[in-house]
Amino acid sequence: MKRCILCLLGFLLLGCTSARSGAAPAAPSTAEPAPTPVPTVTVTLVPETAAPAQILEDERILGHCLSIVDELPYVVDLDEDGTPETVDLVTYAPADEYPRWAITVNKNDQEKRFETDIPYDMPHDLWVGDLNEDGAYELFFHGDMASDDYLIYGFRSDLDCLLFEPDERAVRWEEPKQSTVFAGYIDGFEDGHIVIEGAVDMLGTHWGVRNFALGDDGVIGPVSTVWTFNDEIEADRQLTVTRELTAYKANLRKDPGEAFTLKIGEKICPLASDGCERLWFETEEGQGGVLLLTPDKENMWLIDGVPEAEYFESLPYTG
Repeated sequence: MKRCILCLLGFLLLGCTSARSGAAPAAPSTAEPAPTPVPTVTVTLVPETAAPAQILEDERILGHCLSIVDELPYVVDLDEDGTPETVDLVTYAPADEYPRWAITVNKNDQEKRFETDIPYDMPHDLWVGDLNEDGAYELFFHGDMASDDYLIYGFRSDLDCLLFEPDERAVRWEEPKQSTVFAGYIDGFEDGHIVIEGAVDMLGTHWGVRNFALGDDGVIGPVSTVWTFNDEIEADRQLTVTRELTAYKANLRKDPGEAFTLKIGEKICPLASDGCERLWFETEEGQGGVLLLTPDKENMWLIDGVPEAEYFESLPYTG
């Protein structure tokens, strides 16, 4: 009987020990810390505001110029500092005068303005682009003051004026000087050049074409040597000689070359001019030559002291 009681106590003690040993492995599992979470992409992303220039960049005005007159107000990062400017045209009215165009550049609610001499209802255009590819954009504006009296303006990105080299055509009446305007209009942009048409008004020709470029010093100057005349109106420019006159073999040097005579009845076609004293031409037979002219306020031009109109059947000046 005593042995049975001892055996029963032994079984009870064994059961209690087994229960404790079976529960022990579960305790660590409930106390174990949670796994480290995997970082999400929001932790490693750069905020979008870190590169605003990518949003403002306009590939249409990289390396050339784009007309924006029909897209105003136009938003662009002119100086590429990450903050956009707004370019626009507005009118202003001087006292007792006709309303004219003004160019405005607004940045951070700070406005710069340049007032032009172009009436608001006359032909005009406005361009933006990095013409010299220096990383900052330029603005160009032209307009007609009256009847084919065009002026061209150029500006840096901060609306400060660009300068034009002295225009040889100014030699006619006054000392040449740098200017913030240029007489003519912009015909377009190509290969980093501004294609300008300017009034030559020599032997019946009106507009000549010449390429200009913007230098690192901020001065706009000619690339091509002379003003050339549009081949599409060559037949209309053909002039009939009514009085013998002296011409010279064509060259661009100071010495005009060997002299020869144009006879009465010969026809010549003006090809190009320096705008101040020389005009290159070609005869019907294909002979090239150059005429030497002297500016004259009363008669436009003189050839050997004689008004140009006395040498030709007609001089078709047009506006």
